[in-house]
Amino acid sequence: MCGIAGELSFDALVDPDVLRRMTDALVHRGPDDEGLYCDGRIGLGHRRLSIIDLSPGGNQPMWTADQAMAIVFNGEVYNYREIRPELEARGYSFVGDSDTEVVINAIHCWGLEAALQRFIGMFAFAVWDTRDRSLLLVRDRVGVKPLYYQKTSKRLLFGSELKALYAHPSFQRDLLPKGLGQFFCFGYTLGDTTVFKDTYKLPAGHYLRISECGDTTLTRYWSLDAVERGSFQGTFEEAAEQLTALCDSAFAYRLVSDVPVGVFLSGGIDSTFLATFLKKRLGADLEHITIGFTDPVYDETPKASQVAHDLSLSHTVKTMGAREAQDALFRFVEIWDEPFGDTSGIPTSILCSLAREQVKVALSADGGDELFCGYESYPAYDARFQHLQKFPLPLRKGLAAVLRRLPYRSLISAGISRGGTRWNPQTIARYEKMLELLVINDEVDLTRVMNEKGWTVGSVGGLLNLDPGDITSGTVLDRSPRGNEKGYLVDHMMRTDLAAFLGEDILTKVDRASMAVSLECRDPFLDHRLLEFAYSLPLHYLYQNGVQKRILKHTIEPWITPSVLKSPKRGFSIPLYDWMRGPWKSLVDDYLSPDKIRRVGVLNEHVVKQELDNFYRYRGGRAEKIMLMLNFQMWAERWL
Repeated sequence: MCGIAGELSFDALVDPDVLRRMTDALVHRGPDDEGLYCDGRIGLGHRRLSIIDLSPGGNQPMWTADQAMAIVFNGEVYNYREIRPELEARGYSFVGDSDTEVVINAIHCWGLEAALQRFIGMFAFAVWDTRDRSLLLVRDRVGVKPLYYQKTSKRLLFGSELKALYAHPSFQRDLLPKGLGQFFCFGYTLGDTTVFKDTYKLPAGHYLRISECGDTTLTRYWSLDAVERGSFQGTFEEAAEQLTALCDSAFAYRLVSDVPVGVFLSGGIDSTFLATFLKKRLGADLEHITIGFTDPVYDETPKASQVAHDLSLSHTVKTMGAREAQDALFRFVEIWDEPFGDTSGIPTSILCSLAREQVKVALSADGGDELFCGYESYPAYDARFQHLQKFPLPLRKGLAAVLRRLPYRSLISAGISRGGTRWNPQTIARYEKMLELLVINDEVDLTRVMNEKGWTVGSVGGLLNLDPGDITSGTVLDRSPRGNEKGYLVDHMMRTDLAAFLGEDILTKVDRASMAVSLECRDPFLDHRLLEFAYSLPLHYLYQNGVQKRILKHTIEPWITPSVLKSPKRGFSIPLYDWMRGPWKSLVDDYLSPDKIRRVGVLNEHVVKQELDNFYRYRGGRAEKIMLMLNFQMWAERWL
């Protein structure tokens, strides 16, 4: 695991000192070694975190023997040892034992497209081809590893994180309204969008070719669209057997390392499945790490401890409270150098710090919900949509208009103030979400409403003092379902979450939190073979009669206490409402004060004040909205 950075200039020489500053901005991603190549109008920088082949033979940039191609690589190609003999049979020789050397020689031998089809792994890399003087930027199929770039008429800059681009004196920091709108609606930006103009995330499963004169071609080399739901024709038992075989391979590959490996254990089904499989199927004796909360409502350490006991696992547990979380909040905008609204990044960063004290690689169970129908919202929203479609849209709009005129905020606020058991601070948000659902027109509207975490698409312009335009146009949230067979909407929501919530939120969260402490995090569930298999299964293999992740639970049932398998799903979240009204209140009031709002000059001062007043008075101000504004203001003060 590493950090990469570079520049391709279209009209001037690359400054080696600037290239070094860009690369040094990523030292946390690779403290073990550094490497630079600067020649004329091309510069490549690399920071190395040594995981495979700890010798100097794994240092980068790395060249082919004929000096035709150079690479800077971030990630792992786990099956490199199977590919290497094929290359040796074709006359390629190797200096070391790293996967990077296999990657660059495979591209040299077979070409990029054919090489990519052979790779099993997570990666983001840049290849400079001296033969036609072109640059290739490549990102793995699911987008586990990040890659950003800014292209202007004068140059292309790229890096594993925006920090690397910030270090270039010519980086342009003009804000993009569409990106800002997406952040304040969803907590992250979608697809290739960032909050800056002319600055992009390379989309997952794509590569970008840039010529020396600046011509660019973006190509998609992998898509889940080719996999049809229900195309697997075997029985449930046959599916369970194939799942086991695929997990044997995918999980074993993620153990390939020359340094110690650990496992994140939450007590949920996904991490329980991962821990069980590693111990019972692969015989792996690893350290398991759990983070919990002093607030028992949010604490899952008892379940994790039960799993560790059932499997006789080595287990480290740490709990955190509001003070430790607030200390981590100040590091939040250093770690996530772009506006990022997922507060679970706070416990994730503490978890990664704890893991790094013992291991250099950690396995995470991210992806299990999106692959195996784990979110309770899937069947719930499906049922609501099917029910609403029985009533004409004009009737639903009329009902919503009437309900909006009711003094519901005052009524609910009074219920909360009296301590009524039916009321809690999220009641108003849920009521307003219901009003939005009443007026949805189709499945595209449904997925948009599902994914809104802060402002609605229609209201975010008031916060930003401008019209950000159609912020979901051309994104995964603008896509219609693939069909209308039974379960089509659940499949559609799963595919949407895979690209949006998992791809842009969860993977961003885990990559930055882990790499901030020089920890490599691997996601066994996101092996593309396992992913393609999961999406080929009939939906009832995943969800039936209220049982979610049915096939996962069936596979590990013999080894795990039944109460763990039957316990309700609990998200990895913090007591945000309580902390923002209590120990974090002074921080919120400081960063959202009129003076600081005016100083940054992006948010509408009156809208911010209204949201704060509503929040403190339990009149509809959502903690998620407050957190998005707080995060943006802290980010702007640090980076803008």
